[in-house]
Amino acid sequence: MEESNDIESRIIEAAKIIFVRKGYEATKMGDIAAETGISRTSLHYYFRTKELLFEAIFGQLISMILPNVEIIMNEDSRIMEKIPLIINEYLAAIRQNPLFPVFVVSEMNRDPEHLFHAVMVHSRRIAPILRLREQIIAEMEMGIIRKRPLIEVASTLISLVVFPYLVRHALTTVFLEENREAFEVFLDQRGELIKEVMHILLTPENK
Repeated sequence: MEESNDIESRIIEAAKIIFVRKGYEATKMGDIAAETGISRTSLHYYFRTKELLFEAIFGQLISMILPNVEIIMNEDSRIMEKIPLIINEYLAAIRQNPLFPVFVVSEMNRDPEHLFHAVMVHSRRIAPILRLREQIIAEMEMGIIRKRPLIEVASTLISLVVFPYLVRHALTTVFLEENREAFEVFLDQRGELIKEVMHILLTPENK
């Protein structure tokens, strides 16, 4: 008999596919059950509502990223040392969940309050991100890193990490002659570029 955790994982993976394909609002629980290969009754045994499934997807991604980010944030080091390590964690998480950026961006455009609610369900687990924000502000005030609007820092980092996944097919077709393996190599190398850009962005002008 298949373990419950395996079935839950299958349901979550199927939900990611359907949510990206149809959007949250248009997705029915029956769609997810069909994609998973189980009955609606079985699906409701694990997730009573679509909202609970939506929150579970976020919980899965957050649990992959934040424990390691918390370890990084507990280190007695400067932001310039922590950011490359955090970039590694985010890149690894998205490589394992390549559909997630597409889904998040579509939901941000459709209903940002719904997305915010899903994040806040795990509010205790985003504490390391809040600590990261506080350290960035503190080091900007001390002149250790360049003072820039936080929205500029965050949007630059997020766009550098996420953008290739949003336009994967177009990039592969136009620049790599539809060579998917070459695109994976590109992703392997992109981490160093992101770290370089963030280093330039945050290095004080006099250094």
